[in-house]
Amino acid sequence: MMGPRAEDGPEVREIATVGDLSSVGSPGVGALVVLLASVLRRVEPYELDVAVRRSAQRGHAGLILVGAEQVPVTAARIAERAELPLLSVPAEADVNELIVWLNRTVRGGTSDTIARAEAVLDVLARAQADPDATDTSDDGGVAALLHAAGDALGRPLEFRGGAGRLGPVEGPTDPGAVLVGDRVVGVVRCAAPDRAADLVIPSVAAAVGRLVRRILERRFAPSQTRSELLAQIVVAEPTHLVGLTEQARSIGLPIDSTHIAFWLDLRPRHSGGGEAPIAERRRLLSGAEMICLEIMHPSGTWWHVVRVGGSLLLLASDDDGGDGRLLIEAARPEVELAVARLVTDAHAVVHIGMGTDQRGLGGIRQSSVEARSAAELALRTGREGRITVMDTTGLRRVLADLHASPLSRRVMDELLAPIDALDPARAGTAVRTLTAYLDHQCSPKHTGAALHLHPNAVTYRIQRITERLGVDLADPDVRLGLHLACRMRGLLES
Repeated sequence: MMGPRAEDGPEVREIATVGDLSSVGSPGVGALVVLLASVLRRVEPYELDVAVRRSAQRGHAGLILVGAEQVPVTAARIAERAELPLLSVPAEADVNELIVWLNRTVRGGTSDTIARAEAVLDVLARAQADPDATDTSDDGGVAALLHAAGDALGRPLEFRGGAGRLGPVEGPTDPGAVLVGDRVVGVVRCAAPDRAADLVIPSVAAAVGRLVRRILERRFAPSQTRSELLAQIVVAEPTHLVGLTEQARSIGLPIDSTHIAFWLDLRPRHSGGGEAPIAERRRLLSGAEMICLEIMHPSGTWWHVVRVGGSLLLLASDDDGGDGRLLIEAARPEVELAVARLVTDAHAVVHIGMGTDQRGLGGIRQSSVEARSAAELALRTGREGRITVMDTTGLRRVLADLHASPLSRRVMDELLAPIDALDPARAGTAVRTLTAYLDHQCSPKHTGAALHLHPNAVTYRIQRITERLGVDLADPDVRLGLHLACRMRGLLES
């Protein structure tokens, strides 16, 4: 009898202790009658049958027989027909403690609720004080914590990832919502309605959230260490890669394998109710990283999830250095699954670029640079949620690599700086004219045909452009530099 109402039985209104069988009918309706061991030792079986019948007729909530090792069959049958709960307590039980507990449960509900809630909080405090003693296996630690808390509460507690079968999750405001960062990863529920559970569920959920975060940190710690190095590799100048090789080998990064990079540009679909854009994107990036880790971690492909600025780099590697086409076939569906989750769960706008398959440490950087440029192209052309790839000729890949280098970008920007000083319309016309002129080997005739201009008009424009730039197009080095600068500009504006 764990509460003020027995399952499908009458309400327990009082606890009554009876010292002789003649007084069994004295307690009122709804009483839970305790027959002491001293009474039961002196009675015949038929007398107990009469007492059970009188208790049922009186409408008692139940009979507790102290010291009755075996309830007589006839008494049990009478109680069963009358639907009277008949409970047996061992003779060595502390009857006084039992009666105090029953009275407190029936009459002192508030004090019992507080006592059970305090017991749960003590369990959580001990777990927080000694985190090293907590199991951080994938599910054992959470199950053990909830079992201990449930024992203290007197009610089973359960955790389910997402809503599960325990009812919907209202989001971060749900009292049982388990948060890792800003993301709801599950919910804690009590198996039965209970006032004490209502008080402690938020604290239990917070403790489970801390434990789940520790589990994830332990699970992904090696990947996070490698991710930090990968972030350096992606932004490093090619000449600096040699110094990172031994460091990569020492932490188990498969640098000699085949690699394919996917670059995810993430933006919130809706404004976060006045939240600063930077804070909103940081929150989105944190949740997106967790989603990708959850999907990629159990995969057969060697994956790394890397934060680079405000974007995510997903790097797939083939440990055996096998065929890049097989790696692409295995990696693309997982990226598409991750993107679908990011759109539905994180409400993100995602533009994805994919690099080509490359080998070695330099290949990691090369594929990442290509993927980043492809993602920028996807963003500019509105290819939301679809994987955009680089061209197969190799030219865009070379230009993308140049654009990824701060030194190259600075040199190219300086070459075209005098033109960029013009208003945007005139600057755009000048760059397009110069690009077409260099594409057609400085032929006014062929350039004019491509731009629908008279050759004399082309000559006039080129003369004005070279004067503004202060260059001589007869110099092959000048032509090459300007041609690369114009093509890089065209790649970004395509």
